[in-house]
Amino acid sequence: MRLLPDRCSIKEKGRDCPNPPSYVVSIVYDSGEYMVGVVCGEHRSHMEARLDSLQHKGDLPNGTMKFVELKNVGTDCVTNYPPDLD
Repeated sequence: MRLLPDRCSIKEKGRDCPNPPSYVVSIVYDSGEYMVGVVCGEHRSHMEARLDSLQHKGDLPNGTMKFVELKNVGTDCVTNYPPDLD
């Protein structure tokens, strides 16, 4: 099961960014928080500018942009053997 995309949400020149995400990006508005994507460190400023533009146009609510840094977690104790799927 994959909960987050494994790549940055930004496209450049029609091509997906191959970098893994570094931040979960959301908009905090009224009493809610709405995830809008994930972005790598290289494209953080690009995402901020894009969201700002969308907010000014009224396509997104004028809430606060929030960037939460992702942390890598590794473990070797979780295995997925076919008999375990029954």
